[in-house]
Amino acid sequence: MYHPRLYGDFYDMGHTYGSLLRNKANFKLPEISHNAKEFGKASIPVLKRFYPEILDEINGFADGINECPNNVSAFLLSLVDTSFSAQCSVFAFRNDASVVVGRNYDMPIAFKKFTESSLIAPTNKFSYIAQSDVFIGRSDGINEKGLFIAMSFVNGKTLRPGVSFHFVIRKVLENAQSTGEAVALIKEAQVSSSNNFIVADRQGDIVVVESTPEKKNVLHPSKGRRYLHMTNQFVSKQMRSFDRGGIAWSKSEERYHGLLRYLATANEINMVKAKEILSDSCVCLDLKKEKFATIWSVAANLNTLTIQRAETKPKMTNFKVDPRLNWWLGKKEIVD
Repeated sequence: MYHPRLYGDFYDMGHTYGSLLRNKANFKLPEISHNAKEFGKASIPVLKRFYPEILDEINGFADGINECPNNVSAFLLSLVDTSFSAQCSVFAFRNDASVVVGRNYDMPIAFKKFTESSLIAPTNKFSYIAQSDVFIGRSDGINEKGLFIAMSFVNGKTLRPGVSFHFVIRKVLENAQSTGEAVALIKEAQVSSSNNFIVADRQGDIVVVESTPEKKNVLHPSKGRRYLHMTNQFVSKQMRSFDRGGIAWSKSEERYHGLLRYLATANEINMVKAKEILSDSCVCLDLKKEKFATIWSVAANLNTLTIQRAETKPKMTNFKVDPRLNWWLGKKEIVD
């Protein structure tokens, strides 16, 4: 897993990372099909309306790798049409004095070599730690205000040119300090595919947003419940008709109920318990035939900004503390 630290304006962050990948790894933009490229190109105007700053970063990245910016944009915006997309398990739990979250990211094992966990600190935006398997876009993260967001793939029935989840998550992390603000941004996004988003803030406001190109639905914990969780299906009656299904191979239902068994009986979830849940064989994928498994896990306390990450199949013993966000905030405080 790569661990880039990117600061400054958007163009500079993109150029710094693109130049680093070109010089250190001889990076070249992967080839995609003609149809995927056309889909990506049709999505660029939508992204520009929703998140214009990120196009500056894409331009910088493109210059850093000596590539056409439209080709980079089209590649990133085309990454939505695959039945082997992220099959993930995520939860958030509200304790009396803290909010603890956990996330497993499940993908083909071959993607492990592309994973990265970045400290990103854009000028005049919130700084954050976020994970991904593709440059620039993110799949989950925690920002300096104690806001957490993560996605999971749902096999929806519709794909439309629009904003991919990678950019929805970045927009939220850079601009939202509460769950309400994050939900407003997710609702604003004209998304290209179907996903679940879970959002939690340090005040204990937790939601799951079921999202498709046609409709979005927000789920809140029922009365007396301290948690929400998600895997890879829509669970509300309003959204089930948008779910194509066909992902039994990834044990989405089993993982959903595996999480539920832990969460429904817990009075408190601390970091040790969060790591235990993520490491459980009912939650953590290891599908040898499909060469598909959990390729990273994150547990975090949103109130202390304590972040621990396993950069392979999670075990109780292989999570390591990531101090970069608190380090950056301390450094920024001294400068200010």
